[in-house]
Amino acid sequence: MLFTLLALGCSDYDLNRPDDVRDPTDTGDWSDPDGPEIVVEPMAVDFGGALKGCDSVPETITVKNIGAADLVVSAIEVEGSTVFGSDGVPMTIAAGEESTFEVVFTPDAWVSYEGEIVVFSNDANEAEVAVALEGRGAEDATYDEMFEQDFYQNVDVLWVVDNSGSMSGALAAVNNNFHSFMTEFLNLGLDYRIAVVTTDMDNPDESGRFRGAVIDNSTSDPEAEFGAQVDQGANGSGQEQGFGATKAALTDPLISTTNVGFIREEASLATIIVTDEDDDTDALNATNFSTWYNGLKPDASMVTFSAISGPGDWPCSDFTNGVSASPAPQYIEAVSQTGGIHQSICANEWDKALQHLSLTAAGMDYEFCLAHEPSNIAQMVVQVDGEDVDYDYTDGFIYDVSSNCLIFSGTAIPGPGGVITVSYPVEGTCD
Repeated sequence: MLFTLLALGCSDYDLNRPDDVRDPTDTGDWSDPDGPEIVVEPMAVDFGGALKGCDSVPETITVKNIGAADLVVSAIEVEGSTVFGSDGVPMTIAAGEESTFEVVFTPDAWVSYEGEIVVFSNDANEAEVAVALEGRGAEDATYDEMFEQDFYQNVDVLWVVDNSGSMSGALAAVNNNFHSFMTEFLNLGLDYRIAVVTTDMDNPDESGRFRGAVIDNSTSDPEAEFGAQVDQGANGSGQEQGFGATKAALTDPLISTTNVGFIREEASLATIIVTDEDDDTDALNATNFSTWYNGLKPDASMVTFSAISGPGDWPCSDFTNGVSASPAPQYIEAVSQTGGIHQSICANEWDKALQHLSLTAAGMDYEFCLAHEPSNIAQMVVQVDGEDVDYDYTDGFIYDVSSNCLIFSGTAIPGPGGVITVSYPVEGTCD
């Protein structure tokens, strides 16, 4: 190849001079098969935001020798800005080996910086290799978090409906919006089973017995079947026993006879109660009920108890649906102890609540709590599977100050296996 170049009069390039710059339009092979060959990774480093006057987390630079002779690194120098520093020193790297050094960023103002770190070596073709550096001085530190959306493929859901005299308006609202619940199940491709019982433990024909056939993937019209099962009238006992009905439905003798085959060992279990009164079961309260309920599976994360009920400590009413409800502190405490969610029965809109209930039943989350409190919400960046998510109440996320959590809604709720990344500023001092 050297003879050919000289013969063509292209002797401007001297392969013995390490400081020559190669013509980028020349695609010929300039490697020296008997010499060293340098590879530096990565070729660019972005430190993001770092507190003014504080050292960033160090970034590692790797220098590899993929050639046939020793690579002699004569110097490692930072150029362009004094806010970047390095512990890199001269070194010799044998053929096929590699070495590392670190670069750190220490901003001295609230501005953006650029620079580079240059590795000088005896590679005849790349005597100088520059790594681009950038970062910005920040009033606050930047914190990054990542979450993954888990879910259970097999889900058993028990609905416990209050069929006392005051419940007609609420049951109609559940029935009318049940498509929001079923849509999530169908979109997720779950293997589901759904059964319905009432809170009436005085009627021996009810008392934890399923109000129809178990609804599953083979049911031709699951919404219609669910509607028929929920429509139990409003003549049930005024002593609403949601805890008692749940326990009766899921234990012997019913679970081995009338309700046999509902609970599957590999499936998650979700119970959802709809009521306008708090629990009134003898010998059961939120604590001992939750202890029993969590023990139904070897992993407590496989069970949830959720409630559509009155608030924790005051009554509520909704004239649109003709619903009023008493406080339900026992149910809300059980929700807290079993990882479920609570929805006010007096809410004007039910579709989002039922969507959230379906996700929770499948072991999924629509709420992700942060490790630190953001100092500036406007600088928060949220992504799902690498795509930005808007701050939006309908199809996006919002930040709840009281819980320090992100709450996703609508089409923005991460799907099964979805990866959620959050970057936000936090107040801090130098470590």
